[in-house]
Amino acid sequence: MKDRITSEQRERIRQLLAEGHDRQTVAALVGVSPAQVSAIRAHVSMGSYQHSTGVSHDSAAPPQTDSGLGDEGSDHDHNRHDSVVYIGTNLETKSPVFWNPLPSGAANPHVLILGESGFGKTYTAICLTAELAKRHIASVILDYGQGFSPSAIPDAAWANNEPEWLDLATMGISLNPLTIEPSDVRGPTSVAQRVADSFSRVYSRIGVQQHAILRDAILDVFYDVGIKPDNPNSWKRRAPAFHHISAKLQSYAADGTNANRRFASSVASHISTLFIFNIFRSTGQRLAWNDLLSNKITILGFRGLEASVQRLATEFVLWNLIGHLESLGPQPLRAFIVLDEAHRLSFAENSPVEKLLREARKFGVGLMLASQQPEDFSAVAFANTATKIVFQITDDRSVVSRNIHRKIRNHSFSEVFETITRLPRGCAYVVTENLGYTVKIASLQERSTAV
Repeated sequence: MKDRITSEQRERIRQLLAEGHDRQTVAALVGVSPAQVSAIRAHVSMGSYQHSTGVSHDSAAPPQTDSGLGDEGSDHDHNRHDSVVYIGTNLETKSPVFWNPLPSGAANPHVLILGESGFGKTYTAICLTAELAKRHIASVILDYGQGFSPSAIPDAAWANNEPEWLDLATMGISLNPLTIEPSDVRGPTSVAQRVADSFSRVYSRIGVQQHAILRDAILDVFYDVGIKPDNPNSWKRRAPAFHHISAKLQSYAADGTNANRRFASSVASHISTLFIFNIFRSTGQRLAWNDLLSNKITILGFRGLEASVQRLATEFVLWNLIGHLESLGPQPLRAFIVLDEAHRLSFAENSPVEKLLREARKFGVGLMLASQQPEDFSAVAFANTATKIVFQITDDRSVVSRNIHRKIRNHSFSEVFETITRLPRGCAYVVTENLGYTVKIASLQERSTAV
């Protein structure tokens, strides 16, 4: 049986609800379960209590959004309470603000971090991944520069959760993008389309005819090893080596009887950089996803690769992750994929990032996306990240202000715009559970002493 709430706790809960705090924050502040907060909030809604502050429920307290006030729901909510992550201090109320990576209802676990350089994006991502590790939620960080390199991170950041750092740019990746995954319902045809699409997203000068030549070349290298689209039994054979695509295109270009030799030569030139770097090779670093997604922090380093190679490597790594997740089926939340410098990514329809934003939650994975400009993110990214941490930005076209205002209930559009364009360093506008807070992000030292 759960401990009874004292009259002092009940009064404090009612005050915090009147101020607009969500139930997880109230529970953490008062030391009760979220289910107990929900019960009091229900009484407030029915008029059983009078708010001591004199503010009505309709104007201040958020409505009940998740169900389950019975014993089963209470136990589940207690586990969720244990997972909340301290973000920082609400500058208006001086109370702590928390993020729940295990949201209820239709909310997703994804986080979008936005702001100008030097205001705290990478530092915040480091803090959040360290907090997640304490709660046995893994993080896989894709690092393109020096932000997450061992020399750039404070010694105290990871505490007893020292990350594993894999230098993929130097070591290469033991991953074949031509592997047929169980979810590839059309076998080599699905793979050929996926790989050709990835090349086209990265190399914008690849046109329709060049894309078709590239797709045909991929299908031909499958035929060369006996894998045929109309023979599912052949799909179990070992996939051809990735570099065979380049060789096939060059053979097209050298064939004087091939009517498409000019297109083949052009597309071979466009994609040659990836094969020069030879990032995908059998001697490279193996990505053991079961291990990487289990209770640890891993940094995948892409520093030193040419920009287009970084983008392609990211796409193929994420497609490989998606294949792994789909093979396992639905899972509880167990890991976050951290994608800093989102301008290096494609959010286009059918891209791996877009697919993860829409579907990763059911496979137990959240995304943490960070970048400097709102243009770096798509409408899908804004719509599918339930939690947003926005540092100071120049929101000339009000893109961010509009997107935030659609999601919150406690601030006007003008208040949001004025706040996010004037935030001091180390402070952010945090949107979580449909409420916005102006927050001073807690330092690593403050987190180590937070209750």
